[in-house]
Amino acid sequence: MARMPLTDHPDRIKLANELHARPFPLLDPDCRVSHLAIAAPPGEQEAARQHVIDLCERLGAPIPTESAPQHNFDAGRFRVKWEWHTEFLALTVIAGPASPARAAFADPAINLLPKDWLDALPGDLLAAIHVHAESLRGGKAFEASCLPDHLAPYLSADSVVAGSLFDDRARFWGDFRIHEDGFMRFIVRGVPGFERALMGRIVQRLIEVETYRAVSMLALPTARGVWPMLNEIDAALAETTAAVGNGGAASERTMLDRITELSARIETITAENAYRLDASRAYAAIVWRRIEALSTTPLKGQMNLRSFMARRYDPAMRSCEATRGRLETLSERAERAATLLRTRIDVMLEEQNREVLASMNERTARQLRLQETVEGLSVVAIGYYAVSLAGYLFTPAAKAVGLSATAAKALLVLPVIALVWMFVRRIKKHAMEASGGD
Repeated sequence: MARMPLTDHPDRIKLANELHARPFPLLDPDCRVSHLAIAAPPGEQEAARQHVIDLCERLGAPIPTESAPQHNFDAGRFRVKWEWHTEFLALTVIAGPASPARAAFADPAINLLPKDWLDALPGDLLAAIHVHAESLRGGKAFEASCLPDHLAPYLSADSVVAGSLFDDRARFWGDFRIHEDGFMRFIVRGVPGFERALMGRIVQRLIEVETYRAVSMLALPTARGVWPMLNEIDAALAETTAAVGNGGAASERTMLDRITELSARIETITAENAYRLDASRAYAAIVWRRIEALSTTPLKGQMNLRSFMARRYDPAMRSCEATRGRLETLSERAERAATLLRTRIDVMLEEQNREVLASMNERTARQLRLQETVEGLSVVAIGYYAVSLAGYLFTPAAKAVGLSATAAKALLVLPVIALVWMFVRRIKKHAMEASGGD
């Protein structure tokens, strides 16, 4: 078949392979599985990868490629699956049943790995799980809902969780407790001839429930640790907001500095813990999806997985969500307080501007009255000098008609003053028109 004449997107093959990156293992109805989830930040994953390469070389298995998200190999008596996740590494060892003489969990699959190699594993352990799977003995269907007597001693009776799957063709039990060997335990039983693919799905989902449960709860200590700081910020923010609202004695500058300080603390706490809280939400969603995928039918007289997790796991996740929500609420409250303070400052500035404008209007009115007074005095002064000058001009004519110089000046006073007043007003009018025209 001819290839399409198009160039592949650089990530096309990688993204298509991602759909098949973590397939369900095929497990025999009778088997042992051990699983470890190890915290390893991105900077430490190369050391873990080198450790896996060392195991492959010791067992004569293929070496993983540099970019592979997982590596599976068959070591003969057992199989190993190594997965790289964002925050942790997962190691799964799958082996056949132990010898009939050995009790359940007495010889777990993890014991087949070299002890010195296990002891040198880098990183911190997040989850450790043993799964014991077996077929029903002496029958083709389950007859009782309780855990068989030969398996009951391996789980804590006060916290056993159970479920029925695939029309009661398989059942599982677990207690979500760390036992004396440091591992949690799950027991899976299937009817004779139970499908390997279905057994693989059950075991992997049980493992993923516990693994993602452990990783999601890493946010719980963080959430509990920040609550005292959030309580302090909450009280300080309430006090400052009240002062802003009732016009407290503190200056606007002091309140603004306080709100800015509280906002900075909220943003710092958010930045330091946002990733952990976001990751917790994502992992918790995976946990509930895995529980949903198990689609268990409750067994009479025993707690089912959903009820158990809703009662004992969900409150922890709600605490993490409450911390996230409280950070968002405090941030919004700080913003509202800052807005309220800015509004108060704007109102005060408007009042100050109004007072300044009123003062300016008052000063302008006084200046106008003073100017009018000066204008009147100017008319009188100019009129006085104008009458004196006009007197020199009209005195000879006045004497010719028999008037004295004083009488002539007296007759000139009113016309001259009127002319001077009209002249001054005309100049003032032109000045105001020129000012308005600008």
